[in-house]
Amino acid sequence: MPKRIQRIATWAAALLLPALVCLPGCRQSAPDDLIQNEPTTDALVFVKTTGTETLNKSWAYGNLYKLSPIAPDGIVTPITNFTGATVSDPAVSFDGKKILFSLRRSGDAHRNIWEIDADGANLRQVTGGGGDDFDPLYLPDGRIMFTSDRDQEMDEYNHALAEHLYTCDMDGSNVERVSFNQSDDFDPTVLADGRILYTRWEHFGTMNRFPLFFTHPDGSGTFHMFGPHERNFFHPQPTPDGRIIAIESTMILGDAGPLAVLKLENGPADPAMGGYATHWDVVTPQVNNNGEPWPYGSFKYPMPIGGNQYVVSYSLPAATEQDVDYGLYTFTLEQSGSGTPSDPATFTVAKMQFLYNDPTTNEYDAQLLAPHPKPPVIPSLVDHSVDYGIFLGQDVFNRGTNDGQEVPIKGAIGLNHIDSIAVIAARPTAPGEANDFSANEFEKRALIGFAPVQSDGSFRIKVPADTPISFATLDSAGRGFVVKRTHLAVRPGEQFTKCVGCHEDRVAGGPIPTNPNPMAAMLPAHDLDIPKANWMIINYESTIGPIVAAKCASCHYAGCDTVPAAGTTLDLSAVPDTTTEMRIFPRGYINLSGNGMMAAHQVVDPPFPRRSILIDYVLGLGSQAGRGPHPTAATLTPQEKREFNLWVMLGAQYK
Repeated sequence: MPKRIQRIATWAAALLLPALVCLPGCRQSAPDDLIQNEPTTDALVFVKTTGTETLNKSWAYGNLYKLSPIAPDGIVTPITNFTGATVSDPAVSFDGKKILFSLRRSGDAHRNIWEIDADGANLRQVTGGGGDDFDPLYLPDGRIMFTSDRDQEMDEYNHALAEHLYTCDMDGSNVERVSFNQSDDFDPTVLADGRILYTRWEHFGTMNRFPLFFTHPDGSGTFHMFGPHERNFFHPQPTPDGRIIAIESTMILGDAGPLAVLKLENGPADPAMGGYATHWDVVTPQVNNNGEPWPYGSFKYPMPIGGNQYVVSYSLPAATEQDVDYGLYTFTLEQSGSGTPSDPATFTVAKMQFLYNDPTTNEYDAQLLAPHPKPPVIPSLVDHSVDYGIFLGQDVFNRGTNDGQEVPIKGAIGLNHIDSIAVIAARPTAPGEANDFSANEFEKRALIGFAPVQSDGSFRIKVPADTPISFATLDSAGRGFVVKRTHLAVRPGEQFTKCVGCHEDRVAGGPIPTNPNPMAAMLPAHDLDIPKANWMIINYESTIGPIVAAKCASCHYAGCDTVPAAGTTLDLSAVPDTTTEMRIFPRGYINLSGNGMMAAHQVVDPPFPRRSILIDYVLGLGSQAGRGPHPTAATLTPQEKREFNLWVMLGAQYK
């Protein structure tokens, strides 16, 4: 038996799949209903590239190719014939006649979106300008969506250029950004109802995950769709039965792994109530989800191609990413159970069969080159005559216990009473900006202002449009009680009403409203449509450091008494020191910033003032209740106490 075929057979047997494999040209290995006995326009378009591709980070050379008919002995022909070009992300028009794709030709400065006929004719450039464009998508209204880093904002993890969702007309005009995350948004696809499904990178301090979000084509209505905190999902595609197929992963920026079927009928898996198996099935369970090595190979880019048939990029077992060799395979899914609560659905791979592989290249992102239904057009809600949108939160007391934060109690008195929220805006990092604004994992943020919470837990706020914002409910001492660790945004003129709670338990059929007639809905929105110049920036360099120098450092220096925890010294001097990430800050800032946030005896736990020893001392609360505020020799003013508290809640940044 040839070595390649022997390896495929070994893999298939290990995964308990039928080991029905054969050499290219062995026609019987294709699923019966994919074998074309008559001339047909149905085919696959895919990318052949000389290198590996991971989340738009590859610049390897490649071209678009067509396989027709869809069978192991189908004919492979080039659609493009570039030399030294980077090609990726094909998307087929609804009539099956045209293909959008991302291209950087040899000598070009950037990748842009291009279109070509399915037969290779009429190549034309769609987008241009600064930045790199990826992930094009035909929209039902005749425009296109794509992702781009052209806004020149850096992600929150490694400070590389982040991609966001954009739309434009088919001639490349009227380019408009429609997503406002702080890190990447990528891999958009159109759902049957016209909404857009995509993977969103959320890195908010210590949280680092890739859940699935949905939005409308105009960027309104953006909200979490699927995914817990412990799993990431890449390359999602809707299945014919309304579920989602995707790649499951536990890696950051690693989009290979096992195939998973996401069972939306059981809820968004946030939290994963009833266990992970309730919410999704890993249908290739032997394939690991934590990166190389790949003892059972790895998958990328699953795509429905009609009926119960799918095509996917799969690599045979590989020790490293440099060893992978992705080819194209087909498979079907087998379902047991109807998908009702009394008869839950379970999915497995029924058969997986070899389709095409060139051992000198990787084959990625196969798409069905055929007409497919056009979803309905969702009318735009954007009103560009205004620069604000409105958020309505129904009930801040409607909250689950699944993220480790406290649950506020309606009607509580004393320190646990909640009657206001802080509204916080992100401040994106720009290229070339020194990475010297924080010693912990939090990015720059600013306080827009405060808004009232009604007695029923509702609030309504008018905020700047197209701006990533988050909220924090405040206790009676002004400390963040629950701090939202994700960014939301409203488009101009949008009224966002989906917040029925504050990270409430989410179940099948959507979250259960506890306050369907909120008091705030009957009141004017509290106006926080404030210019950026008036946002409050509270940092160590300009705000907290001078207070520390004037009122704290004289008692807190190297060799001083051990405070506040046995065996530690709280040195608040301005002596330059080096963080665990080898960045230089004043020693006082490092010791108050939460640097090395998992280390013992941290006096600050950003962004949680109620968990921070520093705030206990400053306010004389929590662990220091009854002892009075600290320091006593140089008493802090009410404004200074407030600034310490807000500084921690904003992430304890240096700048």
